[in-house]
Amino acid sequence: MPIQLSRASRLLFIGDSITDCGWRQDQTEQIGNGYVRLIRDWLLAKSPADAPQVINRGISGNKIPDLVKRWDRDVIELSPDVVSVCIGINDVWHGLPPRNAGCSIQDFVAGYSEILSRTRRALPAARLVLCEPSALRLPEPPDADARMEPYADAVRRIGKEFTADAVVPLRAVFAGAYHARPEIAWTTDGVHPTSTGHALIARAWLQATGNT
Repeated sequence: MPIQLSRASRLLFIGDSITDCGWRQDQTEQIGNGYVRLIRDWLLAKSPADAPQVINRGISGNKIPDLVKRWDRDVIELSPDVVSVCIGINDVWHGLPPRNAGCSIQDFVAGYSEILSRTRRALPAARLVLCEPSALRLPEPPDADARMEPYADAVRRIGKEFTADAVVPLRAVFAGAYHARPEIAWTTDGVHPTSTGHALIARAWLQATGNT
């Protein structure tokens, strides 16, 4: 079922650098220059009178334990009508050598479940949108992207457990884009999306929520 948005709706995005995109340096709108802006702009263009208020609370470098720590301040206290979560890439990427500072799949699931449980208790009417972590296209290690799949699968399972309103299939979206046009720079470094990559995310989000 589509997520209905109105001018009174508060649509909050939270996650890591993929969501952040400099929103705190954006003195005018505090939206940033990534997929959150593209979604906001499309909703405004689609229906100027009904476009929701969009809030960006992404922070570069975050992993799921960071969201757990700041969830009350950055989500619950803002009383959003829709909460969109995009987290997981750092939980895997930061765990690769030489950093070895990621988040285990067990801790990822526990943390993700905790923030959604807190949301359901405090904001029972809030709609939930969960974005799969997308892709790790790195030269080393060769299994970097494969290590992401259990985390994406966990997001899908958690989405069912908490009856999320939408799960955005970013794994398949990026895999399809890389397969169709491997010469296109979908990310700058195998992790962070280019403007084209952000357009992929925005389009997938709008499709998954029924707002195209």
